[in-house]
Amino acid sequence: MGLGSPSFVSSFVLALALVLCPCLNRAINAIVAPQEVGGCELFQGSWVYDDSYRPLYNTAACPFIETEFDCQKNGRPDHLYLRYKWKPSACELPRFSGEDFVRRMRGKKILFVGDSLSLNQWQSLTCMLHASLTRSNYTVTRTGDVSTFDIHDYGVSVVLSRNAFLVDVVKENIGRVLKLDSIVNGNAWKGYDMLIFNTWHWWLHRGRKQPWDYIQQGETIHKDMDRLVAFKEGLTTWSKWVDSNIDPTTTTVIFQGISPTHYNGKEWNESGTTTCDGQTKPISGSEYPAGPPPPAAIVSEVLSKMATEVTLLDITKLSQLRKDGHPSAFGSEGRGGNDCSHWCLAGVPDTWNQLLYTTLVNGVDQISSGASGQAIDAKVAPQEVSSCDVFQGSWVFNDSYRPLYGTVACPFIDTEFDCKNRRPDHLDLRYQWKPSACELPRFSGEDFVGRMRGKKILFVGDSWSFNQWQSLICMLHASLPGSNYDLTRTGNVSTFYIHDNGVSVGLSRNSLLVDLVKEKIGRGLKLDSIVNGDAWKGYDMLIFNTWHWWVHTGKQQPWDYVQQGETVRKDMDRLVAFKEGLTTWSKRVDSNIDPATTTVIFQGISPPHYKEGITQQQEKEKKCSSNSSSFTDLSIASSPSRIIRPGSALASPPSADQPGSIDAAFPGELVRQQAWPLPDVWLQSPDRNM
Repeated sequence: MGLGSPSFVSSFVLALALVLCPCLNRAINAIVAPQEVGGCELFQGSWVYDDSYRPLYNTAACPFIETEFDCQKNGRPDHLYLRYKWKPSACELPRFSGEDFVRRMRGKKILFVGDSLSLNQWQSLTCMLHASLTRSNYTVTRTGDVSTFDIHDYGVSVVLSRNAFLVDVVKENIGRVLKLDSIVNGNAWKGYDMLIFNTWHWWLHRGRKQPWDYIQQGETIHKDMDRLVAFKEGLTTWSKWVDSNIDPTTTTVIFQGISPTHYNGKEWNESGTTTCDGQTKPISGSEYPAGPPPPAAIVSEVLSKMATEVTLLDITKLSQLRKDGHPSAFGSEGRGGNDCSHWCLAGVPDTWNQLLYTTLVNGVDQISSGASGQAIDAKVAPQEVSSCDVFQGSWVFNDSYRPLYGTVACPFIDTEFDCKNRRPDHLDLRYQWKPSACELPRFSGEDFVGRMRGKKILFVGDSWSFNQWQSLICMLHASLPGSNYDLTRTGNVSTFYIHDNGVSVGLSRNSLLVDLVKEKIGRGLKLDSIVNGDAWKGYDMLIFNTWHWWVHTGKQQPWDYVQQGETVRKDMDRLVAFKEGLTTWSKRVDSNIDPATTTVIFQGISPPHYKEGITQQQEKEKKCSSNSSSFTDLSIASSPSRIIRPGSALASPPSADQPGSIDAAFPGELVRQQAWPLPDVWLQSPDRNM
């Protein structure tokens, strides 16, 4: 398979796209993130009893929990409800990691907006974080209807704004008016990185508990109206407000879903029961006998019509199964109460937050239907690849496979990567990379730019970075035929910019990463210096690569001497020099890159494949490349950056890599890489944490 063939480079690019889905099973010196839950409907499943299971926190140790949710403190005698875990039908739910959560959300603000069910979930999450981060400095404050939990060590704010209807309730001369077409109070929701909305509970209240006297719909004022119709009208107003006021490139919007009540025993085949008091076990199985509540369908319908991408945290069915999870007589009202609306803490809302966390980890962006669990009018994202080492596998011939783009139709591909002028065969274009334990999802340019909207990517490295960068921009060009784009070059930096999505894919040609400086004695390779690293700042994703030029000698060697500290050498062991330079790079990344705002990826070692009769220089290159597994893990082990190793997935990459001349690196016959397919596969590696 040629190095430039579309399926070879495409596989390389596919590996990167997969690194936009954290399936990597080898993190370097980093906190272990939870296992991905790929291709799994998280909200379909059942509650499983596990006597060894313990809640994520002890309410007695959570100093700010509300009395009405602390069922154990209020005298609930049983503990069985604390031993049930939510088990999706096709996967395991990862256990919540507070440390991983705040690292992902470092410097960000989360706002829950809704009624007391939002309070229920907010209190659960703050207790989970408090228990996970025992040494963190935090404060809890309340101003009016807004409560804020600040974790100062990470700059994370988790805020609750009490707002039962989302639309406005206004005091006027005639009384309290619920205005279905108005959201003046929405200004307070701006400026957050994540918004989690909820409403429904108060739309049904009547009598003394009804917080309004009239309903206004347009110019019409009603004393009352069908509550489902009013709910749909109000939710539609909210959806229009979100579409008009929220920028999805900076703010993630989530709708909590409908939290069910358990006052009618007929719903779970216990006729005559009007309370959840005495319930100690969930409903068995995965289906609720009464089916979904009517407002769930309205939520799905309204979300499906929105222009803004909104994730539905579809907690309805799984919560319906938990008739045992409410405070009942053990809420704030004591034995005289009958609260079958809210939830005990610890309890069911902890699972909601576990699902929220899993959604955050996996970057789930499809809207699930409360009624069916199917995607609602949403673009299909690639299937997750869970617990699968995507770099272990083999190349499989598929005669029906076609590359992700034709080089003829890619107007900016470089001649040296386009093998159409040299290769008589097309077999190399029919091979697909097949991981041993899963299928690699096909690259979706539309999904890629949707995830990267408004962000900047920069490849930094030698011509292998150029190879991968050209592959990616050809893949995007083919996937987005109607998009408006620019391709520019200034000095050593080339930039492919997609105007419709505000996505920038740049390439900075830098073969050694450390500095190469012209001085009086000649060109000096300075192993301890990265002055040029200032140009790497301000990007959302950095993809580094180096190795190829470290083994060049003679005319192809781009430096005259090597400087290590104060010591200047004419030459030195190249692996030692490489390790020293890569260590300098790792320190530069640790000191200058904020992982809360920038994802750092290392491309890995791309190996050469020469035919018999190679030159002495080629032999040295070949020998060094055969040891790549040892030095990909050398000095970068001290860096917290995540590493992608597409080299293990390569079939036959080339070796042409001279700055300014791709194919001048080595004399003699070699197997060359086309623009695709291999780097195309590199870019298919899934990573949803963008």
